[in-house]
Amino acid sequence: MNKNRVIKRISIRRIVSAIFLLLIVSACTTRNSGYSSLTDKAQPTVASLITNFSGETRISDFSIRTQPKALVEIPNNASGITWHPYLKQYFIIRNNAAVIYRYDQNFKYLGQLKKTGKINNDTEGLTYSDSNHVLIVTEANTAHRVELNQQIFNGLYFWSNSDYRLDSYPKQKNKGFEAIAFRPPSASRTARIYAGQEGSRRYPNAKMRVVYFDASARPSFMSRLLTEEDEHFKVVEPFNAEEKFAGVITDISGMTFDPVGKTLIIVSQESHKAIQVDPATGELLSQLPLTGAPSYEGVTIGPNGQLVFVSEKNWVQIYTKNNNDKVSMQ
Repeated sequence: MNKNRVIKRISIRRIVSAIFLLLIVSACTTRNSGYSSLTDKAQPTVASLITNFSGETRISDFSIRTQPKALVEIPNNASGITWHPYLKQYFIIRNNAAVIYRYDQNFKYLGQLKKTGKINNDTEGLTYSDSNHVLIVTEANTAHRVELNQQIFNGLYFWSNSDYRLDSYPKQKNKGFEAIAFRPPSASRTARIYAGQEGSRRYPNAKMRVVYFDASARPSFMSRLLTEEDEHFKVVEPFNAEEKFAGVITDISGMTFDPVGKTLIIVSQESHKAIQVDPATGELLSQLPLTGAPSYEGVTIGPNGQLVFVSEKNWVQIYTKNNNDKVSMQ
C-alpha cells in the first residue's frame, strides 16, 4: 500500500477521533453549565420586560376591568398560559392534545404548534424560561424543555430538547403535575423551575405538591431524559403543600412567578381562587377570589403587570392592579 495513502488514512482517523472527543467534552460542559443565556449579562431581566409588578406587589390588590375574551381558535381544554417576555407572545397549551396556541399581547391569534416526538399528549401547563424556550409539564409527571423560534413557528411543530422526570405516574389517575413556573435568576440565586401536582378534595390519594429543580440540570450526551437517578438532577419539595394550603385551596391547576422571582402565584380551579406564597416556605402572602370566566386552569403575568388567567372553557380573563389603568386587551 502506498505510504502516503496510509499516512492520509491515519490523519483522517485522528481528526475524526478529535472531533468526537470535542463533542463529548462540549456536551459534558453544557450539562454542567446550565442555560448560558441565563448568565449572559446582555440579556434583559424579566423584571425589566414586565412592568408594574414587583416582588412586593400583592394579588389581593387586583380586580377585573374587562370582560372575558373567548379563545375561538381553541376547540376545548385550554389548560396553561404564559406570557413570554423575550418572544413577546402569549402561549396557551391545550391538554389531551399537545398543541400550543400563539397570541400577541392583545390576544390576536398568531397560529398554533403541534407536538412531534415522545411528549405525553396530556400537556397541562407551560411557562417561559430563557430567551427562546418554554417548559411544558404533562399529566405523566414529566417536564419538557422546548425551543421556540421563527423556524419552528413556520414549521408548525415543536419537540422536546430535554425531559425531566419529576415523579412516577400519579397514584390517582388524571391528578399528576398540572402547573409549572420559572423562577428567573438574580445576582444572589440561580434559576429554578417549580412544578405543582394537582391534588383534589374529591380523591384521598390525590395530594397537592410543590417541587422544584435547578434550571442548570442537563441530560447527558447520550440521553435526553433526566431522573433522580442522575447525580446532576434532584427534585426538591420545599414544603408540604397539603398542610400549608389546608383550608385555603384544595387543588393546584396553574402557577407563575412574579417577574422578580420573589413570590409564587398559584391558581386553584376547585377553590376558584389564586394565592400568592413564599416559594421557600409556602407561607400565604395574599389571595384573590376569582370570578368572570369559569374553571380557571392557568395564570401568567402580562407585559403591563396584569394577572392573566385562562379557563378550561377557553376564555381569558384579565385582572389589573386597582391603581393601574393599563390593560392589554382591546
